[in-house]
Amino acid sequence: MSILIFSGCEKWIDTDLNIDPDVPSEVPMDLLMPSMELSLAYHIGGNRTVKTTAILLQQINGVARNSNSEANYVLASTDVDDLWRRMYYMGMMDAVKVIDMAAELESPHYSGAAKVCLAMSLGTMTNLFGDIPYSEAFLGSEGVLTPAYDSQQNIYAAINILLSEAITDLGASENVFDIEGDLIYDGDTDDWIKAAYALRARYALYQGNYTDALGYLANSFAPGENFKIDFGTEDNEANPIFQYNTLSAWGADIAMASTFIDMLNGVNDPRLPFFADLQGGIYVGSIPGSEDDDVSDLGDYNDTPEAPVLFSSYAEMKFIEAECYLQQAVPDNDAAATAYKVAVAASLDYVTGGGAGNAAWLTANIAIEDGTTITLEKIIGQKYIAMYSTVVPYDDFRRTGYPVLVPVAGAGAIPQRFPYPQSEISYNSANVPSIASLTEALWIFD
Repeated sequence: MSILIFSGCEKWIDTDLNIDPDVPSEVPMDLLMPSMELSLAYHIGGNRTVKTTAILLQQINGVARNSNSEANYVLASTDVDDLWRRMYYMGMMDAVKVIDMAAELESPHYSGAAKVCLAMSLGTMTNLFGDIPYSEAFLGSEGVLTPAYDSQQNIYAAINILLSEAITDLGASENVFDIEGDLIYDGDTDDWIKAAYALRARYALYQGNYTDALGYLANSFAPGENFKIDFGTEDNEANPIFQYNTLSAWGADIAMASTFIDMLNGVNDPRLPFFADLQGGIYVGSIPGSEDDDVSDLGDYNDTPEAPVLFSSYAEMKFIEAECYLQQAVPDNDAAATAYKVAVAASLDYVTGGGAGNAAWLTANIAIEDGTTITLEKIIGQKYIAMYSTVVPYDDFRRTGYPVLVPVAGAGAIPQRFPYPQSEISYNSANVPSIASLTEALWIFD
């Protein structure tokens, strides 16, 4: 009798009984795509990356609490836990999922866009930390809970492969599902290909591959084109710097730094009113490392809800072009000067929206540059301004030593890297590389 009852129950049980149709076990690509993009924007363009590196580069100053510690070069392992976890467990993991699903669904366009985002994420993380997990980083479902660290050399090789594959994927003529949910380029594969070439140019430059970089530039952005993500006007859809500085309980501990403000004030730079707010009718910065907050706050450029997070830009491409022409085996200083002038003009247009005074300012301050006067210091100095509120100035400073910055008195040398996070030290200690000091140069910048 019991056998009959068991047998009857076996036939009756619905094997889908515990599956909620409103909560799919596998999130579709069109929902993963915006999740991936927003996560990367918040963490590549937000608190721990842009804020911290801008403090170290004296564009802004930390005037209180943890930000003041950063301004005095105190950066602890616990400070970077959040960045590490969210980059790996959110944005980068989403990118890996999209890549895997796109392969199964024969939709290489999705895969290509995700590979661009994954490459940019790896580039950001390795340039901050050095050696990082990658080859074993996303194998948790296979039981790999303590992933090995890949060398920075191997990470750069992986970035190059990802971007090369991305370009092929995005150009594929056979593609089942078009990209949906894309907050950056609305599924335009041509734009994603330009972004891939832009990143290839950046990372080739960092490795001193000037010929390769110039080749990639030819296929990257045209005037007015950028790689960025826009945000909304409501607080719950706001830019990450605005969320930190204006909305959060721990914000309001940063202000514009005197180094940056003085540089812009000295030449009456048209970008200054966008980068900073007036304080007592003037633009004034806080001395790096001090707690002086009776100064200019951050401006609308990055401290309004709708301010975009910029990943790369046409201006960056022209600065890369200028540096490549200047630094290649047989320099072309005239071409470098020409690219430099176009780069600065492009930055002014992007920041100000094309203000009426831009042309006169460019004529007085930039147009006079030629092949006999152009220098690497000038190129990087203007790029430091143009790429404000991105991690690029920190990369350039460590590569070139420009702009020349005076370290905070009594605080030692400006850090060259981030510490490894406490979570990795605690749970993956056998694999975490040891570092002697935060002033230890990374391979790519050594």
